[in-house]
Amino acid sequence: MDRSVPPASGHTQPTSEILRPVIVIGNDSWATMSHSSQGWASVEQPQYQPQAPGQYGQAPASTPYPNPVPLTVVEIQHYWLGRYDRVTEGEPAAIIRSADPATKGHALAYVHVPQDAPKGGRTARPPFHVSGLQGESLCSVRSIGEGAYDVYGGDGTAIGRITRRGGRVLPWPRRTHWILQSATGAEQLTAKRGTVGGWVAWSAVGLPFYIVVWAFSAVQGLLLLLLGDKDEAKKETAWELGAPSRALWHPSGGSNAVVDYRGGSTFHIESQRLDLRLAYAQAVLHVWDGN
Repeated sequence: MDRSVPPASGHTQPTSEILRPVIVIGNDSWATMSHSSQGWASVEQPQYQPQAPGQYGQAPASTPYPNPVPLTVVEIQHYWLGRYDRVTEGEPAAIIRSADPATKGHALAYVHVPQDAPKGGRTARPPFHVSGLQGESLCSVRSIGEGAYDVYGGDGTAIGRITRRGGRVLPWPRRTHWILQSATGAEQLTAKRGTVGGWVAWSAVGLPFYIVVWAFSAVQGLLLLLLGDKDEAKKETAWELGAPSRALWHPSGGSNAVVDYRGGSTFHIESQRLDLRLAYAQAVLHVWDGN
């Protein structure tokens, strides 16, 4: 893992200059969202305590989001997200890198999680913030409970809200899905984990195969454990077959995806249609969810 941290230089470039290779931001005119009694009471950074998610009121009119780059491809290097409490203070828990062939591997931003932040599971991830290469704050993310997260810009202005709804099998199957809502008033984006065809194929072929292989691995691991080889036993029982993970964020009824997750922690983002800061926050939460 690249354990580099953004340098603490005496002269910090403006955020717009730092992001120019990736995104060009015009007037930072993100309007604060109105809310219900437990919505967003101020533009200041909220505290760790979760609140009940509020509803959006009348959103401001959507404004153009100038960006000469039509498609941004990023990869989330997230080895330490699940162990953020063990990360050396000041170092990032994850790194957002370019996955574009021309700039592949170049760091774009850093994800920082407070070491003492409480662990709330998939419905309430710890607060985190994303910083630029020079240490400038790009955005911060705070859980407000029930799988909802508010996203704020570096100046504390609301950027949007991200909501996760868990999947289930009974009383009827439902895939895990995400709702991405921008503060500009643009139509919300929705994504479901895995395609219908992918889940059908996995249920018909992948699941039975997984059960057989898992049972074989469990028996082999038990034999190794009885022989005293604990390390090898642990390796044998750790085998798993991932469920479908493809996710496409698109407007309701729309066919063109704004964000396309194809696995491997890589996201294809239509950056002229979505604030990259909000896309970064969604990408981090998605990989933190276990893809």
